[in-house]
Amino acid sequence: MTARTTRLILIKALSNGYGAVVAFFVISGFVLARSLDKNFAVARFLRARIFRLFPAAITTVLIFTAVFYTSGFNLYHDASYGPLNILANMLMLRINIDAVMWSMKAEVAATPLIILCAWLCRQYGARPVIAIAVVLFGLSFVGQYSHAIGDDTNLAPIYAFPVGVLLHFRGRALCERLSPPAVGLGALTQCATAAVLVGLVAYRGEAALFTVLDHAIVRFYGKISYSFYLLHPLALWSANWVTLELLKQFDSLPVSLILLTAFAFSVAAITPLAYASWRFVEWPAMNRRPSPAKPQYDRPVAVSGDV
Repeated sequence: MTARTTRLILIKALSNGYGAVVAFFVISGFVLARSLDKNFAVARFLRARIFRLFPAAITTVLIFTAVFYTSGFNLYHDASYGPLNILANMLMLRINIDAVMWSMKAEVAATPLIILCAWLCRQYGARPVIAIAVVLFGLSFVGQYSHAIGDDTNLAPIYAFPVGVLLHFRGRALCERLSPPAVGLGALTQCATAAVLVGLVAYRGEAALFTVLDHAIVRFYGKISYSFYLLHPLALWSANWVTLELLKQFDSLPVSLILLTAFAFSVAAITPLAYASWRFVEWPAMNRRPSPAKPQYDRPVAVSGDV
């Protein structure tokens, strides 16, 4: 095995998409618990979620459909572009046109869980929500449970939503007491690491480490992150194409440089489309949502699907 092949394998091993989804679910639980805690009106909350999640998802499915019918390009071999399947993908009942939407399908399915956990924390404290998180973590190893709403979606990581809810209600006290060794211990698991990170950003945001979050470019990508996430399979396809071409044409180039070039190209290629989706779909839809309660937090949290 050559050193070049070894580096490629190592880079692939370090790519942890599942861990990123766990972190995303912790953030979602945290942000949505904040919203519910400010105004526990379930009907308002559900309407807001519909306006927040579905317009951009519907637009993305239409973009993928337009790409298919104009060029014949199909990102996923098992995708069908019949009218009923397009509609099912728009409603997140299926996700074979844009497979990354599996996490959004899981989040939609977990909406009652998030509402329940927020209510339990408000009424009875953290213990029942801790119990729910533990039970769901145990179930995450059961295949029938993980694919209960379809083989295209994995429910295993939804235990992270109760963790995010707990982080809102109990996270400040925990994060204020965290010492560096405790943070290192929490990093042993994906969910704990995500909870520590989100909690520190929310409750210890004055730390110099997090000043990067106030930069304009970071806020810009936080703003368009949901559309970027939905559209990023196109970016991954372009990055893969650039990587293969560079590997063929410039065999002497370091793998790290090739991957960095492919990453920069894919981000640059998809950013204008993601911005257009945010500007002309997400933003108008959010303005039609019920007005939220007045924010009580200094640092806004901008993540995919949860602004």
